[in-house]
Amino acid sequence: MKTKSKAAAMFLMASTLLVTTACSSGDATKSSQPSDNPSPSATSKEDNKSTAKTDSKKIKMKVITITTDENRNKIMEKFIKPNIATALPNLEVEFEPGGGGEDMANKLKTLNASGDMPDVFWNDAGYFTPLKSTGSILDLTPYITKDGFLGKYAVPDALKHVDNGIYSLSSGADTYFTPVIFYHKDMFEKAGVKVPTTFDELIQISKTLKSKGMVPAVTPGKDGWGPKLFMLQQMIQTGDPQAMADLVSNKTDFNNPSVKEGAARIEKLVKEGVFPDGIANIDYGPAMEMFTSKKAAMLWQFTWELPNLAKDETVDFFPFPSASDKYNPTKNVQFWGSPVNGYAVNGKTKNPEEAVKLAEFLAMADALYFESTGAPISLKTGNKAMDRSPLMQKFVDWYNPIPNKIPSWALNSLDAKTSAEISTQGANLLTGEYSADKFNDAMNKIWSQNTWFAK
Repeated sequence: MKTKSKAAAMFLMASTLLVTTACSSGDATKSSQPSDNPSPSATSKEDNKSTAKTDSKKIKMKVITITTDENRNKIMEKFIKPNIATALPNLEVEFEPGGGGEDMANKLKTLNASGDMPDVFWNDAGYFTPLKSTGSILDLTPYITKDGFLGKYAVPDALKHVDNGIYSLSSGADTYFTPVIFYHKDMFEKAGVKVPTTFDELIQISKTLKSKGMVPAVTPGKDGWGPKLFMLQQMIQTGDPQAMADLVSNKTDFNNPSVKEGAARIEKLVKEGVFPDGIANIDYGPAMEMFTSKKAAMLWQFTWELPNLAKDETVDFFPFPSASDKYNPTKNVQFWGSPVNGYAVNGKTKNPEEAVKLAEFLAMADALYFESTGAPISLKTGNKAMDRSPLMQKFVDWYNPIPNKIPSWALNSLDAKTSAEISTQGANLLTGEYSADKFNDAMNKIWSQNTWFAK
C-alpha cells in the first residue's frame, strides 16, 4: 500500500500552531471586547492603495461561500457585508450561498465543468484535487508574500499543501475545532444520570434518558454527514487511537479489527436507540434545533458551535467516552482542519490580484468573528481577544495540553470520489438496517480505490 507523510506533516504543523496560538492568546482573559468592524490590520491603508483604481468603474467579483451554520450567517451579516465596501471600494461583489458538504462539492464541480467558476470560493479537501487538476485553484504564495498578508499568520507553514503551495486562506481557528458531546445538565439531572466515561456507560445512560421520554442524542445524519466527518473516527479512535492515526495516513484499511469495531459501535448506537428514529435523514439545522429546544439531551457536534451553545447556561460538554483502555480523552483528540480548507481563488480569474485581496478580506472576517467569541486563531487581527466564556475556557484548558492530536480523516485522506462514497455508506449505517460487516466490506473496496495517496 502506497503511503505518504501528508498526515504526519500536517499533524506536526497543527501541533505547532496550537502551541503558538495558545501562547499568543494567553492574555485573553484580561483583554477588552473588539468591535464588529475590522481592525486596521484587516483593511490597512496600504491594502486599499493596492486595490484602488484611478477610474470609477468597479471590478465585478463572484464569491461562493459555505452557508451551513449560524456562525457563517453571523460572519456574513456582521463582519463581511458592513465592511466590504470600505475595505475594497473598487470591487462589486456578488455572494452566492453554496451550502456545504456534498451540495457545495457538486455545485463547484458543475461550475468547473462548465467553465463558470466564481472568482473566490470556499475550498475543501473533498473537491480540491479535481479543481486543482484543471487549473481552477490559484497558488496564492507569491501574492500573499508580496503584500505581506502571509506574515499575519502565527505559523505560515501551516497553510502549505504537501506540494508547498498555498491554495486557501482561513482564520486558523479550524485547528481548535473538535467533536464533543454537548449535553443539557438539567435534563441529565432530571433523568438521574451522570456524564459517562465509557462507551458502555454511554449506552446505559441513553437507555435511561429514553425511558424518561427523552431523545438521548442527536447529530446531523443526512448524507452521512456525522459518520463521515467525525462519528466513525471517534468510534475507532476511542477504541484504538493508533489504528485511527494509521487509517488517516493510509497505513491500514477496513480489515483492521479496531477499524471494524468502530463501525460496529455505530451500528450498536443506532440499534440501542441512542439517536432518534430517522437519524439518517436529519439535516444540520434540524439536529441543532432538536438540541437547543431540549428535545434531545445530547448533541454530537464540533466545537465551532460552542460559542452559540454557551449562551444556554444548562449546556456543558464532555469528550467522547472511552471504548477501551487504549484511549484516554486527555491524551488523544481529533482535530479539524486542512491546509486546503479556506477561501481559494479561481486560477482562471481575470483579476487575480483583486481576487486575492478579496480572499484575504474574507479570511480576516472569519478571524475577527472567531476572535470575538474568545476562540483561539492563528491569523493575527491586531485586536486583543475578548474574554472567553467559562465553557470556552474549559474547552481550551482541556484541549491545549492533549499531546496526540489526530488529523480529521475526512479532510486529509479522501479524494472526491471516495468522499462521496463514504457519505452514502455512512448514511446507510445510520439506518439500522445496514450491518457494520456490510459497511466494512464496502468501505474496504472504496478505500482501495482512493487516489489521495497516489504518487
